Amino acid sequence: MARRMPRDSGQGRFLLRGSALLIVMLLLWWLVLLNPMLFLLRSFAEISWSVIFSGEKLISELPSGDWSLRVPVEGAIPGSPGHPGPTKIDSIEFDVARPDLMAFTFSLPVYWAIVLAAPGLRRSLRPLILGTTLAAVLEIILFLAFAEISAHHAAAQWSGRQSEVSKWFLSLGNYLVVNAVPYAAPFIIVLALHRELRWRIFQWGNSEPAGGREGLPKPSRKGRRRAIRPAPAGPVRGR
Repeated sequence: MARRMPRDSGQGRFLLRGSALLIVMLLLWWLVLLNPMLFLLRSFAEISWSVIFSGEKLISELPSGDWSLRVPVEGAIPGSPGHPGPTKIDSIEFDVARPDLMAFTFSLPVYWAIVLAAPGLRRSLRPLILGTTLAAVLEIILFLAFAEISAHHAAAQWSGRQSEVSKWFLSLGNYLVVNAVPYAAPFIIVLALHRELRWRIFQWGNSEPAGGREGLPKPSRKGRRRAIRPAPAGPVRGR
């Protein structure tokens, strides 16, 4: 019982720090960082898109703040009484509301809150920098995937030839890039990059960390020298 209390109290302090930092970071994100993040998301998405599609423009910002996306898609719309023959299309244009765009900036403040809640700020700097870069790149990839999936889903609906299997896969892809990956990514990234926090989380749940003591933080050189220094011999007393 005595051994469990330090881990429980450490877990409690981590959860309290994480909750407080999450509130602070989300307020900072909403009030200050959201517009700059959307600007950076649009800029890097445009650069990536122009490289992939040889200069094609993807995003046009509307006066309302929503984005209009133009995605190259080859397809055809069946004929109608006004147009007897099928109409060939080479791109799809659709609008994305600003609230829907926020999902592609949500990972960063959550990741910052988790990393900063971990004990030892100096040891968290490297995971903070690497994880921020990785989360930002992932958000750009998710947004581009969302644009492609949405355009192909619309083209398939207009063509009238969408199978149930294709519809299911497109719906699953849209769910993952919008509602699943952006919210799970901060936790996966921090467990992958922050060695000490990963060890502490498994220690809180088990009496011994997974994989023995490999995940334990390494002592400093000074600590190792002190550990191997022989103890001074005391006076020998006879009986």
